[in-house]
Amino acid sequence: MPRKGCARARSFARGLLWAAGLTAVAAPLAVRGWSLAIEQSSVGVVLPDIRSGGWEITGNRADIRPTVTADGDSASFDFAPTSQIQTDRLAFAQGGQSLALSNLLTDLSQTKVQLDYGATGPWSERIAIHGELRMDAERIDHPRLVPQAWHFEGSVGGRLAALRIDGTLTSAAGLAADLEVQLDPDGAVTVTAEAVLDGPEDIRALAATFTDWPALLTVESGAVHLSVDAWVSPQDGLEINGRAELEKVTGVVNRTAVSGLSGEVRGALRQGQLTAGLRDMTIASINPGIPISEVRFSGDYTASTSSPLEGTLDIQQARAAFLDGRLRIPPGTYALANGSWQIPVELQEVSLGRLMEVYPAEGLSGNGRLQGRIPLEITSSGEVRVREGRVSAVDPGGRLQLPADKLQAMLGGNQAMNLVVQALQNFHYSVLNSTIDYDEQGKLTLGLRLEGRNPELRGGQPVVLNVNLEEDIPALLTSLQLSGRVNEAVTRRVREMLQESGKETAP
Repeated sequence: MPRKGCARARSFARGLLWAAGLTAVAAPLAVRGWSLAIEQSSVGVVLPDIRSGGWEITGNRADIRPTVTADGDSASFDFAPTSQIQTDRLAFAQGGQSLALSNLLTDLSQTKVQLDYGATGPWSERIAIHGELRMDAERIDHPRLVPQAWHFEGSVGGRLAALRIDGTLTSAAGLAADLEVQLDPDGAVTVTAEAVLDGPEDIRALAATFTDWPALLTVESGAVHLSVDAWVSPQDGLEINGRAELEKVTGVVNRTAVSGLSGEVRGALRQGQLTAGLRDMTIASINPGIPISEVRFSGDYTASTSSPLEGTLDIQQARAAFLDGRLRIPPGTYALANGSWQIPVELQEVSLGRLMEVYPAEGLSGNGRLQGRIPLEITSSGEVRVREGRVSAVDPGGRLQLPADKLQAMLGGNQAMNLVVQALQNFHYSVLNSTIDYDEQGKLTLGLRLEGRNPELRGGQPVVLNVNLEEDIPALLTSLQLSGRVNEAVTRRVREMLQESGKETAP
């Protein structure tokens, strides 16, 4: 995109020089003190193909109706309506980057071109363009873009070496962005683009424009202000700076409801280095089945462009409210090692009673507070594991009441565990310690140690229980999502996914 304006301008300049030849403007090079005016002549020119520096511009045809005014030093061309340049193909391929525009139509109506052929210096300094500009590409192909038509409408002004283009770029899907292109005499090109996305219709247009948009991401409300500054020069290559300001964005990510997402995301690409910064990110609620609220996050990510998923995450702040307690990731630097992230999550003052309430089974109750540390291992493919996490009760302990049928099911119907089942009908614990392991298949294993008593069992004598419990977390979350505890959109998506997999029949 940054060199597109420059290439088109050079192609356009060549066409003007051909037209100038047809109108006998070359004569002033030998004769002074004359003038010439031609009103709305019709000129049709087949322009030569251009192949240079990775660019290929082929099938150029000019069909213009200029009013020409010329004298011994300069000539001006005022273009009437229907003046246009057609280009079959404009393509760029270099350094793994590829861009192709097909059937490009440049409308020069209401555009004026000035040629100072009496001056010295390169033609890029002696050609000036001013006026309105319309461009239509029947199709643009790029690995990051959905192939479709694009339209630009705006203004152009300045000498060819320092040309400035301003206007609005719109995709066929409806994504609109304000665009500025500035050419510099040293060959550098600066591009600035800004877009404001307000509501689901604008977000759908964004999703239908970029190929990397997640298929299971749906935005229901909120606003996003996007801005991108790109700079490319023959000496230093490409540099990009981008920023996204999010305001109360609400939607669904896969099977998780997200509401009230606000904050600022900054990104940069410079000299083979990719950086991203998240500033003052807040989320009112993240709900995959068990809600996490009041999320606060700030951090930076750095990686090389050759290995974008093998970088370093520097967390300044990461905390949230969870089951009347808190979740926290300690500030620090976390690097991708051996293909996975190792990120510790701390539990503080989590309510056991609230945990029992959200579990999809009747008869569970309890009280007390939990604390612990869960080492999350997140692979580059998105899998999550936990190895040797630990959770314990905060003094002075509390009470547990688990229904016999549910407990028997969790214990696999083992008759040797009858004492455990009886004790946990009303267990007053002073010690609750648990190890936590979670594998890639979604199986959660709890190694639970309890010390306490049941007032109705063996006269309330002290009891020590060691119990291993297993839970299928994906199945548990599916149950919670189908129960309507998240929102209707998540419930509907889960039902559709189950129907597609054949695990649930359509109602």
